[in-house]
Amino acid sequence: MGLGKTVQTIVFLYSLYKEGHSKGPYLVSAPLSTIINWEREFEMWAPDFYVVTYTGDKESRSVIRENEFSFEDNAIRSGKKIKFHVLLTSYELITIDQAVLGSIEWACLVVDEAHRLKNNQSKFFRVLNSYKIDYKLLLTGTPLQNNLEELFHLLNFLTPERFNNLEGFLEEFADISKEDQIKKLHDLLGPHMLRRLKADVFKNMPAKTELIVRVELSQMQKKYYKFILTRNFEALNSKGGGNQVSLLNIMMDLKKCCNHPYLFPAPVLPNGSYDGNSLVKSSGKLMLLQKMLKKLRDGGHRVLIFSQMTKMLDLLEDFLEYEGYKYERIDGGITGGLRQEAIDRFNAPGAQQFCFLLSTRAGGLGINLATADTVIIYDSDWNPHNDIQAFSRAHRIGQNKKVMIYRFVTRASVEERITQVAKRKMMLTHLVVRPGLGSKSGSMTKQELDDILKFGTEELFKDDVEGEVGVLCARQGP
Repeated sequence: MGLGKTVQTIVFLYSLYKEGHSKGPYLVSAPLSTIINWEREFEMWAPDFYVVTYTGDKESRSVIRENEFSFEDNAIRSGKKIKFHVLLTSYELITIDQAVLGSIEWACLVVDEAHRLKNNQSKFFRVLNSYKIDYKLLLTGTPLQNNLEELFHLLNFLTPERFNNLEGFLEEFADISKEDQIKKLHDLLGPHMLRRLKADVFKNMPAKTELIVRVELSQMQKKYYKFILTRNFEALNSKGGGNQVSLLNIMMDLKKCCNHPYLFPAPVLPNGSYDGNSLVKSSGKLMLLQKMLKKLRDGGHRVLIFSQMTKMLDLLEDFLEYEGYKYERIDGGITGGLRQEAIDRFNAPGAQQFCFLLSTRAGGLGINLATADTVIIYDSDWNPHNDIQAFSRAHRIGQNKKVMIYRFVTRASVEERITQVAKRKMMLTHLVVRPGLGSKSGSMTKQELDDILKFGTEELFKDDVEGEVGVLCARQGP
């Protein structure tokens, strides 16, 4: 996450080749959205490598195999005369083209964003595990996201002969809050994990500061929030609580309400857009953002704004248009060349774009936006590690300014309680990976969901109750 894992990996492979330790071939599997960045870095740091990018449709890949894989016909099947040094491809093609890629004897495999392997039941895990590989290198800024089981699966992929008993592993480290257990786990991980902090490799790295900004609901949001709760009164108030799926649906509606009431059906102008003033006044977060962006612009700062919801990014686009700010945007629907072009425009010297809108998941991987020095997390991800990935787009090697991170959290709402749950997940990571609390499951239980949904409801409805009491007292007289 801004530490230079890509460059370090390329130089590692290049040194293996140049020093005669290995002639390859090397297989690099990465998210499709980061392939272009990998190409650039290989060109810069390993100019003598012949790198083949293996992407595209079925016909395109057939042409690549025919012309770029080997010097002789049918040489691939026999493992001879491989033409390239490095094959760069996506996760999906590892599975789709298993018959061809799995027949090659790879000197080294590199998996970028390797938490993709956290589930040993996934097709990607099972297929890649069948490949013939001499050496495996997994790259991730978040080796532990939810629980120890995910960490075990990464270790199992690396060294299956040693890590082959999940139940025994979980039982052995059941109480990770104990100091001796933590030390034992660190000793076990030591030979398999090389962890670096930014401060370790870049002594003058500018600081980053994260502030949680508590935001009030607008009057419209309060009405929507109350309506969602009262409409789902039975599910929330039944003795056993609602089923987990219905509770998750309620939570998603409440999160949408905290972001902006226009995420539900709302009136639009004849041209299909929203009235700018009404758009801002309807959301507490947007009212705050309006004030913040003005000051940030006046101060010469540049801003990354992250949201989980693409529809929220649509509303933020309308807002930025209304305010007259120039911007770029990346979400899951913008890939490949268009994605890289947006990044290049924003990072270009003298660029006029003030803001960059990004979806947390799509914009949190393999992107360098160190020309921005301010990050706004408009709505937090369920998984705190995704937010860390997001703001690391700015706080990374190459940044020469202090980075400010503002996390918007709606006060006395589901967002505030979700933030507390996220802290517990981060504590687990801190205990295990960096010499909360240990649990075999990282997913929220029905009880936790119920607790999150009910958080803040007493305060929200208090005004209504007090108002009704006042009316009754006035009617009764002295």
